[in-house]
Amino acid sequence: MELLLAYEDLLRYVNRKGVLSFYGKMPAGIPTLEALTLEKNWHTGDADTDPWRWKDRAAAEHRLAFGCVLNGYKGFLSEAVYPLFYDAFRGEETLEERYYDGHVSKMEMDVYRMFEDGKVLSTADVRAALHATKKDGASAVDAALKGLQRQFLISVCGNKRKLSFEGLEYGWPANAYCLTELWAGDWLKGARLTRAQARERVLDHCEAHGIGESREKLQKALFKKG
Repeated sequence: MELLLAYEDLLRYVNRKGVLSFYGKMPAGIPTLEALTLEKNWHTGDADTDPWRWKDRAAAEHRLAFGCVLNGYKGFLSEAVYPLFYDAFRGEETLEERYYDGHVSKMEMDVYRMFEDGKVLSTADVRAALHATKKDGASAVDAALKGLQRQFLISVCGNKRKLSFEGLEYGWPANAYCLTELWAGDWLKGARLTRAQARERVLDHCEAHGIGESREKLQKALFKKG
């Protein structure tokens, strides 16, 4: 098994394979960062050797895409495959068309509108703006952020910590998001396929790079939600 011991190892692996999921048990045998790293290295705070820190660093440095980009599962994408996944999940419709077709919820519409003027917002920022608490509304906000990432409407662009009334940062850093077009920039210059074409290309790529157990299982894992 190939071990990833440093941040540069992650970059080399994902740029070679194109796709890597983040954590937990992934369907269809898609490799995870968790399985390719040492447990003792997690949550040490070292930006070079702590896999937990790599996700935010890679997105902030625009080296890899990170977020719920694997049909809602968290993972990494290289620049080379990013346009394929963008076309496979974003599609050709406008946001309004996706909403009326049932692919975007009312909460997703409301959350998306918060980013339209170029804001960079964390989960905590969005919850606060919508007056959502852990007891009332937070889960709906979290689901909307996940859905918007899955559809490549917003992207992780780094992290932010909460601010106290005195303007001081506190707590653990949380993912920060912006509009996908703002984060991706010229990574989208190759995005021009239809959704069906892009999905076939994604499956072709995974097969060619030994990602997953079979094409059929990958298709269900990556595209079963429509």
